[in-house]
Amino acid sequence: MVRRRRIAVILVVLVACAPRTADTQPPLLPVPLPRIDGLERAVADQIQDEHRKMLEVVAKTGGSRDAADAYGSLARVYHAYEFFDSAEPAYLNAGRLAPRNGEWFHLLGSLYKQTGRLEEAAQAFATARRLQPGDRAAAIHLGEIFLSLNRLLDAREQFQSVVETYPTVARRGLGDVALRERRYAEAVEHYRFVLDRVPQAASIHYSLAMAYRGMGRLDEARAHLERRGQGGVYAADPLVESLQTLVRGERAWVMQGRRAYEAGQFRAAADAFTKALAVAPSSVTARINLAAALVQLGNDADAVQYLQTAFRDAPDEAGVGDALIGALLRLGRADEAIETFARARPSQIDVETVHVGVSILLADRQRFRDAIAALEDAHRRFPGRAATATTLARLLASAPDLSLRDGRRALDLAVAVNDADPSPVHGETIALALAELGRCDEARRWMTRGIAEAERAKDAAGAGRLRAELPKYEAASCRP
Repeated sequence: MVRRRRIAVILVVLVACAPRTADTQPPLLPVPLPRIDGLERAVADQIQDEHRKMLEVVAKTGGSRDAADAYGSLARVYHAYEFFDSAEPAYLNAGRLAPRNGEWFHLLGSLYKQTGRLEEAAQAFATARRLQPGDRAAAIHLGEIFLSLNRLLDAREQFQSVVETYPTVARRGLGDVALRERRYAEAVEHYRFVLDRVPQAASIHYSLAMAYRGMGRLDEARAHLERRGQGGVYAADPLVESLQTLVRGERAWVMQGRRAYEAGQFRAAADAFTKALAVAPSSVTARINLAAALVQLGNDADAVQYLQTAFRDAPDEAGVGDALIGALLRLGRADEAIETFARARPSQIDVETVHVGVSILLADRQRFRDAIAALEDAHRRFPGRAATATTLARLLASAPDLSLRDGRRALDLAVAVNDADPSPVHGETIALALAELGRCDEARRWMTRGIAEAERAKDAAGAGRLRAELPKYEAASCRP
């Protein structure tokens, strides 16, 4: 049933994104007025006025171009304030009434991309490109969407088509494609081009590190991992950016702050979020975003104050629990971190470093059962996370409370992690699980292999640490 519904949704979008003649114009969709109670008066008035204007124009002109513009103008306002459920039908109506105006399809594609509906977004942007071949920003969007959908040939084609117009963004995209295709040398060339042009694009260091790692150049990979950060490169999209001119009050400052944050301009972001909070002192959104900017500026102490208020007022708000606990962990305020973790609903804690960090604190306090329970819950929700599975495996293999141990499960977890990403550290986890099972000869072989691999990788510190642990596995009984 779910699959059929999904197919039906895609077919609706395909129909909506296909240019039509007046004779084949489909019926228009109702456009709901979103809830405006709680909004600033200026914002509520703006939304009501735009909705009323649309109704008046449509009543007078029916299916005319004026009606298309009225629907489109209303959709832009809803989109700017992120009322996506109201913006979508308004854009669709504008596209149905003016099927050769690529602007509405471009903005509809942006809405779908923002809300994670990538197949529909690809259709809308493809229609915009077909109607307006000069819409280079749509090509960048398409490339990014195809990359997310793992349609690598399509992504490469889109990025290549605009490499002269958007050289850094297109080369970043081509680097991402090459990395996925394991063409590591090509990926390195693209990423280095981007960093030469935009040195502040610190997020590219991570991608470059992965490319060097693929080439076996581990020293260079480590050097770039240490330099990774938040800044990236982005293509100008005047049509989408124009939405921000429609926003008023607190939301305007929040959106301005988000743009600055995404560009790695954290001081400017913090200033904008501070102004948003001044306009709307009870805004949880402004508090969370201000705290995020302060964290990036290294000011965890002030960030915690804003996050504690946000967590008190809106504990179920996405991201607030993770951000608060993460900041408390970095500040070394262990008891507060554990208490906050206990008060948060498990479904509201998504960040792996939070799960692992709190579990380690619980283990340090001899609360091994609680630590294992927290890790089990996290692993059940996010089975692909290596650090979570590894920490859980190590506790199951070596918890001082023998009743909590489960060597077989620890071994299964450790083997799965190592199969996905073979490394000396993950091999050591396998050895620990084998030791709990009393399989000492096998455990010793895994440790010896890990030492050799660390030495080949010129990881002297790692090899030394494993060598210091090896005697524990050479005893008659190696069970930890």
